[in-house]
Amino acid sequence: MKLDDVRLFAEVVKQGSYSKAALSLGVSKGYLSKQIKQLEAQLEKQLLVRNTRTMRLTSAGEVLFEQSSKLTRFWSDTQTLLNNNEDSIAGEVKCTAPVGLAQYSLWPILSDVMNKHNGLSICLDTGNPTHNLIADDYDFAVRICNAPPEDMIAKKIGQVKYVCCASPEFIALNNSPVTPEQLTDFPCLVLSHWREWTFYKEQLAINIQLQGKLMSSDNEVLKKACLAHKGIARLPRYMVQKELEKGTLVSLFNSYQIETKDVYILYPQISSRPKRIKCVIDAIIEATELI
Repeated sequence: MKLDDVRLFAEVVKQGSYSKAALSLGVSKGYLSKQIKQLEAQLEKQLLVRNTRTMRLTSAGEVLFEQSSKLTRFWSDTQTLLNNNEDSIAGEVKCTAPVGLAQYSLWPILSDVMNKHNGLSICLDTGNPTHNLIADDYDFAVRICNAPPEDMIAKKIGQVKYVCCASPEFIALNNSPVTPEQLTDFPCLVLSHWREWTFYKEQLAINIQLQGKLMSSDNEVLKKACLAHKGIARLPRYMVQKELEKGTLVSLFNSYQIETKDVYILYPQISSRPKRIKCVIDAIIEATELI
């Protein structure tokens, strides 16, 4: 049963005739008659008895007319609630991002958005596992990858640039490698899932496979080890920019290029998105100096 047909039926009863109801609703009398007949067929009940002069409700018609105001009011209230939910900035936004990117790059943006909108709350999952956004009910994700999933809307928002670095104390004790090939002779601090470091010079790729003095799944651990003079690390520049500027870490292989990775914001392909989610996504996209 279509709620719109119930609304048409109720208007016919209120106006007392098909002609007046059709004029009130801005539809043809023939369309109105057809919809009422369709409603009666769906309910398997006759709702109206009419002849050339009069029209009266059957007992089934009386019940439906009595309930019609409740149904239309319910639908109107529901539409209002749905529209308010879509249009309001207040509410929770659930997202996920790698821990380092969240800490060093995303947090300032999210903090600014929350300062502007007091009713907005953000649930940020900084676990490194890749989540299924739909199954796990995330509004969006920020990911470091060079091949975003095809079933998601993906917008590139930056590029992670990496830097090989070591502390001045480590260099004083161990010297420093001049070329990437010499890295195998030095203690290196390596991501456990990414042990191959790639460098470029004159468009030639140099791939160095490393065992690692220390291996970890967390770049923050590698950064702490690097600052503690334990070895050479390859880290996202956004993580060590302040240390490079202060001189507590020193950049190596400056005549070489180090491979980069793209950063995407991903979100499900849905026809409409609540304003609060769009507000946060737009703030991240507009931060052109994210990485």
